[in-house]
Amino acid sequence: MLAANPGKTPISLLQEYGTRIGKTPVYDLLKAEGQAHQPNFTFRVTVGDTSCTVLFLS
Repeated sequence: MLAANPGKTPISLLQEYGTRIGKTPVYDLLKAEGQAHQPNFTFRVTVGDTSCTVLFLS
């Protein structure tokens, strides 16, 4: 389980978790949309057998 850590981003925590369990996270860009000055991105993140789809809003 990942605990809150005020000095680290969720991505850095996920990278550290993947390193700890020996499975590097894989990030797949599924969609990029929105205005050029304010794009939104949808990613799928997979660590081992677990994956999650995430929307990043600008």
